[in-house]
Amino acid sequence: MKVYKFGGASVRDADGIRNLGRIIARETSDVAVVVSAMGKTTNALERVVNALWLRETEQMEREWQLIVDYHREIQSKLGVEVEIRMPDAPVSFDNYDELYDQVVSYGELLSTRIVSAYLTRVGIRNRWLDMTRLLRTDATFRAAQVDYPTTERLIQDVFRYRPTAEYANRAKISVLQGFIGGTGDGRRTTLGREGSDYTAALVGSVLNADSVTIWKDVPGILTADPRKDPNAKLIPILSYEDAERLAESGAQIIHRKTIFPLEHKAIPLYVKPFLDPDAAGSIICKTNQKLNMPVQWGK
Repeated sequence: MKVYKFGGASVRDADGIRNLGRIIARETSDVAVVVSAMGKTTNALERVVNALWLRETEQMEREWQLIVDYHREIQSKLGVEVEIRMPDAPVSFDNYDELYDQVVSYGELLSTRIVSAYLTRVGIRNRWLDMTRLLRTDATFRAAQVDYPTTERLIQDVFRYRPTAEYANRAKISVLQGFIGGTGDGRRTTLGREGSDYTAALVGSVLNADSVTIWKDVPGILTADPRKDPNAKLIPILSYEDAERLAESGAQIIHRKTIFPLEHKAIPLYVKPFLDPDAAGSIICKTNQKLNMPVQWGK
């Protein structure tokens, strides 16, 4: 079992989703594919939330239509059709953070539906899973805390091996959302900053995955922000400890909370370039090798 995570930049357009499909098509083992909202959809949904909160109906409808048009254009180019409609989860207008999570979580639900439909269209059997039912959290909206034992039980039950003919013929590819979860009474929640990477790490941990790979628009983990330093160098291998220290220094590649669930079980974490899947990228793993390159993140 492997876990692959694709961020919003990787699935921001039809070409990105086609590339995701090519990467997935190379795999012969089971893969849990964690997908973020497309492009800047989360930001767009935040504008919908703000308009709803302020009861600005016309503004809300304009913002929502932009989201609909964006996703319909991508679907048209991919040759798939997925229903797009406003979230129908119970919404409280007494709590901004709760309203935020019920609406913003729709970005991941929609992107994964489109990815799943496209994979099916190109002949890659897959199943769509709803993480609002599988990743159990408390009701701390916008920064939900994961109920690990319940989440472990729910996810393992979905992926558990069953020696039956029906299970043997199941789809080996599972498509699921990053960033979002759900409370025991069915309310949607979000995990906060770097939530999709954290989701991938949690799934990898509870499934004892062989590896977790985060696909990004950079060559891997670099010594500096490539937007500021064109001479930033690739760090090919990092220990969990050095990766945590790098995260603390301000590196915007991997958040510390993503590393911990994997370190606990010594599951390697790869960071690889989305547009060059054969490139080595970087690996965070259990190693005695120490980081011996100057790092400029946070400066």
